[in-house]
Amino acid sequence: MQLEFIYNIIDAIRNNWAFIYPLLVLIVELVILGVVYAVTTRGITNRLRDSGVSREASTGMVLIIRIVFFVVAIVLSVNAFGPDLAALISLSTLFGTALGLAFSQAVSGLVNGVYILVARPFRVGDYVRIGDVEGVVTDITLNYTRILQPDETRIRLPNTNVLSTRVTNFRVPVEDVIQDVTKERLSTDDYSLRRRLTTALYRLRKVATGEVAYRYTFDLTLHYTLDHVRSRRHFAVVCQKWDDRFLVTPEFQVWASDSNGITYRFTIVAEEPSDLIKHVGPLMNELLMVYSEEADVHEEPPDVPISKSKAVPHESSSKSSRTES
Repeated sequence: MQLEFIYNIIDAIRNNWAFIYPLLVLIVELVILGVVYAVTTRGITNRLRDSGVSREASTGMVLIIRIVFFVVAIVLSVNAFGPDLAALISLSTLFGTALGLAFSQAVSGLVNGVYILVARPFRVGDYVRIGDVEGVVTDITLNYTRILQPDETRIRLPNTNVLSTRVTNFRVPVEDVIQDVTKERLSTDDYSLRRRLTTALYRLRKVATGEVAYRYTFDLTLHYTLDHVRSRRHFAVVCQKWDDRFLVTPEFQVWASDSNGITYRFTIVAEEPSDLIKHVGPLMNELLMVYSEEADVHEEPPDVPISKSKAVPHESSSKSSRTES
C-alpha cells in the first residue's frame, strides 16, 4: 500500500510536471526577488534618513520601489504560466497605461521628486536660489520642495518647476573657503590685508563647527551720477562693521559697467543658513544708506576689504539684486 501511494504521487507529479516545474521556478524567483526588495528598501530608507529627508518622502520612495518590484513579479508570473495569462495581463496593462496617461502630470512630479532625492542638487538645510525664490530648504517630498524665505514666509515649489528652473546652492565646503583665503593671503604684500586674512583663517578653523559654509553674493548697481569714490568708502566702512557677523569680512568688487551704472558684487561667507536670513537684509539696508547725504563716509577706513575688480557682461538694475555666486 505504501509503495502504491508513493507511485501514485510520482505519477501525479510526472503527469502535471508541465505545470509544477514553472511553479517551482516561479517560487524560487519570487523568493530571490523578495530578498532583493528587502535589501533595496532598507538601504534606500537608511540613506534617505541620513540625508535628512522627511518621512513622507521616504515612504513615497519605498512605495514606488514596491510598485516596481510588484510589476516585476507580475512579469515573472506571466512568463511562468504561458500565453493565456499573458493575454489577460496585456489587457490589464492597456488599462493601466490609459490610467497612467490620465495622471501623467502627477506621475511626472513623482519622477522629478525621485530624481531630486537621488541626484541631490540640494538637501534639507541648504540655502538655495531656485528661479526668483531663495531661502533655506526645510523639506523635500516627492511632489514639493519647501523653502523658508528671508522674510520668514514659507513656499512650496513643485518639483517639476524645480528641475526646469536654474538652481543655485550656496553651500560650499569649509576647506574650499580656507584654501581660497590662504591663497589670497600668500599672494598679497599688503600688511593690513594679510593681518585681516590671518584673522579670517583663524575664525574659519576655530569658529566653524561644521564641514560646510555658505558663500553668498548679491549685487548693487549705482548710477554714474553718484560719487563712486565716496560710495566705495561707505561700502568699506559697512563691511568692516559687519566683520564679526560672518566667518570672513564681507568683500565687494566692481562686477560690471553698462548704461545703467556700475555694478558692485558683495560676497559674504556665513556658518549657518540662518545667518544669511538674519543678516543679509540689514546689511543691504545699511549699504544702501550710501544714497543718504547724511552718511559720514568721507574718511578712508582702516583695512578696507575691497577685492580686485572683475568686469564681465552682466544684466544690471537700478535696484539692489541678489545674484548667483
